[in-house]
Amino acid sequence: MIATLSKFIKITDLNVVGVTKKEGYEIYSLLTVKKKANKISIVSKQTFDAFDALAKTADKKLPILLVIEGKGVLNKEINFENEADLSWQKNIDFNTIYYTDLKGRNSNFISFCRKNIVEESISQFQKNGFQVIDIYIGSFLGTLLNNALKRDVLYSGDLKLEFENDILSGFSKQNETPNAINYQIGEETISSVFLPLYGSVIHFFVKPKEVSKTINSSLNNEELIYKKAFNFLGVAMLAGFLLSLLISYFLIQYYGTKNSELNLQTVYSNQSYQLILDLEAQKEKKLNLLKESGVLSSKFFSFYSYEIMRNMPSAISLTELNIAPLKEEYKENKKVLFESGTINIKGETYQESSFNTWLENLKKMDWLQHFEIVSLKKDKKNKSVFEIKIILKNV
Repeated sequence: MIATLSKFIKITDLNVVGVTKKEGYEIYSLLTVKKKANKISIVSKQTFDAFDALAKTADKKLPILLVIEGKGVLNKEINFENEADLSWQKNIDFNTIYYTDLKGRNSNFISFCRKNIVEESISQFQKNGFQVIDIYIGSFLGTLLNNALKRDVLYSGDLKLEFENDILSGFSKQNETPNAINYQIGEETISSVFLPLYGSVIHFFVKPKEVSKTINSSLNNEELIYKKAFNFLGVAMLAGFLLSLLISYFLIQYYGTKNSELNLQTVYSNQSYQLILDLEAQKEKKLNLLKESGVLSSKFFSFYSYEIMRNMPSAISLTELNIAPLKEEYKENKKVLFESGTINIKGETYQESSFNTWLENLKKMDWLQHFEIVSLKKDKKNKSVFEIKIILKNV
């Protein structure tokens, strides 16, 4: 998990320390920067004439880039067209030196020093709790800022840098300590003393291809990244634990209250449960009654009345139309039973042909299963009196 988290953690805050070696003493320049997106901002610039003063002031939580300058550092131009320079370069034992090399128009510009000089500085900083993550030698890296400054001559540390068409073409060393010259880069004002330090920041974040340098495998900034990832994960886990503890406390309070409410509701529920069962039983009885009466049929009683009357000839008059009649005579305190799915019709007519036609039309009704003529009589006036019983489908 920490390895995955480390992929998303980057170094954004840096201390850059310029160690300028003089005869018998050293000067320390401290540049603190912050990177946000593609913008590098200067937080502070300070100079110290003793290491103890630097150690008390600098934030040891921030990683450090060391820039070694001054005594013991040699600067040389290697001309690609000069055989002597090329031969000198081939004979360099890179295992015994630290170097920073910058490619110019027709030359390489290299600053280098003995390995022990750098390792002494690294040891001094590490023993005092600093996290050194990279080393730069000399002042040529001030060249990286000329893309913004557009100068023909640029003073970087103790070097005077000369440019042609914004490309480094030559340099000269200032034997005496020159007066600091200020340069304006965007919103930042940087003196020539801090220019090499700012250039090392540019290289650290951007890695321009024209710069090459000694790589110290023991100064692995992945260790710092893993440490930050571990600290971040530790803080996140602690915050998560405290948050979960707080949430747990509130949930206990919340559900404790809800439990009390539920217990009270249970008391009332037990009292009303039997009442609900009684109401459901009454409902079931009433539904059964309605089913038996035919009220819950898919068709209302008015439908059958309409269908029967709709095709009835005018020569026929009805004396009774009884849908779902009583099975037996109603008696008090006795259950009423209905013949659901049955229609009884009584009527009279003087025209038997109209009566027969009406019966034929009734047979065609899709809701009628069958019917029977219960009785058909003629009175003294030759009037036919009839009674019909109809059985319905799917009631």
